[in-house]
Amino acid sequence: MQAILARFRLNAPRTRLILKFLFVALMLLGIVAALLPSSGESLLPYTDKFLHAGALFGFAVLLDLATPRHFWRWKVPVLLGYGALIEVVQSLTTWRSASLADLAADAGGILLYWVVWRLALQRLVPHNNG
Repeated sequence: MQAILARFRLNAPRTRLILKFLFVALMLLGIVAALLPSSGESLLPYTDKFLHAGALFGFAVLLDLATPRHFWRWKVPVLLGYGALIEVVQSLTTWRSASLADLAADAGGILLYWVVWRLALQRLVPHNNG
């Protein structure tokens, strides 16, 4: 990861700080959006699940770029904790409901990011077989 960040000049402390602020700001906006009353049924099935997966995919990208901490030991628990927090807060409202399927979609978005990142990493970083 560090080699990729250095290659695209994303590992500067100032850049990482900006990414951290963006990550936190978008997470706060996500909480606000999750607490807004639902507009009803979508024309496409499972739209909500795709939105959950897409949002957590994006959060995983930002968090992975913002900090060099270990992905599975630090970033995944933070991201899943955020998804769980959203569901708990929604369960406390009368106009939204909590769903384990939403949390599973969140986990799917995080896993999708990790798989996509690993595939990209294999292409971008030359392997040293010596």
